Amino acid sequence: MKIAILGTRGIPASYGGFETFAEECAAGLVRRGHEVTVYGRSHYVSKKMTRYRGIKLVVLPTWKWKYADTLVHSLFSVLHAIRQHYDVCLICNSANSIFAWLPRMFGIPVVLNVDGIERMRQKWNLLGKAYYRLCERLSTWLPDVMVTDARVIEKYYRDRYGAA
Repeated sequence: MKIAILGTRGIPASYGGFETFAEECAAGLVRRGHEVTVYGRSHYVSKKMTRYRGIKLVVLPTWKWKYADTLVHSLFSVLHAIRQHYDVCLICNSANSIFAWLPRMFGIPVVLNVDGIERMRQKWNLLGKAYYRLCERLSTWLPDVMVTDARVIEKYYRDRYGAA
């Protein structure tokens, strides 16, 4: 399969959980014979890197600002991914759920990996928290499949939104 992983800062993982997840997931998929591309942000991943651990890297620009960094890069990544004809897009971060419909319109199935309840984090202002609340709901119906690696988050989405 031809698989895209996007919505993270990129790999090699040097920042957080989504990056570690993307790197380890991609490496495991490559070992199983899949062609995997991980999208990274130009201020986290060197543009000179084209491959890492057998994983193709696509480095795209973004707007380096707390409130737009993820969204701008993820939009660029989704638009690029649509033209690559992947078999599946794995999007990380519920904030990116708003873009899940785009690949689906072109027949590319979307898996969304949610992690944590971001709107509860102190780092977000009222607008950021409201956006994450919206994205929680969108996460339950815009992608083909929503996944999480934590039972407590699975329970949260099931109890709050009826997600199975």
